[in-house]
Amino acid sequence: MKIIFSRKGFDSTAGGIPSIKSGKNLHSLPIPYKKNTLTTYNHLNLGKDVKQLSKNKIKPTDTCHHDPNLETGHFGQVGAAQTHLENNGVETGDLFLFWGWFRETIRIENKIFFDKTDPGHYRIFGWFQIGRIIKLGDNPSWYSRGNPNPNSHPHTIGKWPKNNTLYIAKSQLEGLNLKNYPGFGTFKATQLTNLSLVPSLKKSRWICPKWLNPKHNGCGMTYHKNLNRWGKNTVDIVGRGQEFVAKPKNNKDCKKWLISIFETINL
Repeated sequence: MKIIFSRKGFDSTAGGIPSIKSGKNLHSLPIPYKKNTLTTYNHLNLGKDVKQLSKNKIKPTDTCHHDPNLETGHFGQVGAAQTHLENNGVETGDLFLFWGWFRETIRIENKIFFDKTDPGHYRIFGWFQIGRIIKLGDNPSWYSRGNPNPNSHPHTIGKWPKNNTLYIAKSQLEGLNLKNYPGFGTFKATQLTNLSLVPSLKKSRWICPKWLNPKHNGCGMTYHKNLNRWGKNTVDIVGRGQEFVAKPKNNKDCKKWLISIFETINL
């Protein structure tokens, strides 16, 4: 099983603000997008929050790229990022761990604000085990049944580059000896889903498990071949790149690490 650390949601360029953390609840904000989508923030019940947190820069009626969709188990990729996944042999059974930029929020008199005590941090918010891979191509209308609507996946609407691809998740999680876990879903905010070691200093310095760390004979991950990025228990994440592919050498330790995270879902 390959592990793909997949960066998703708002960032400093797309959206310009962190996604929402509210106690243990996480809401990854899909990036603003005008093409190939009919989904607005209002459709996702995020319109009011996005408007307030962005200080009116993003409107509730603005359209967005709702991907991954962790309610239906669909995820699309295209362009250089999709080529990277293909070149690294990503296939059915492999596991995406979606992560992004989050910040604690507070609500006062029906208004939402970012908590000034949280500088913002990186966190894993969802998982997705690949069940099927569908090559949609540059004109994916053949895949959609009927006319596109706000619930349609964006990679099935409009025109895309030729390697436009749709991933469909497994219905049940496999390979970790965990019973009754779906093949896709969202995590709660816990100590184990947090990635940033000291976010007030450098949120891109991740806490790194040994199975991943080359300095402990771990497998490393794509875009991070420079050993200077790796500390004793940390890794400094690159500023660019969406999909970081890891091919574990020590499957036992990797699975133990994954199971510990999945078990927090029921806490």
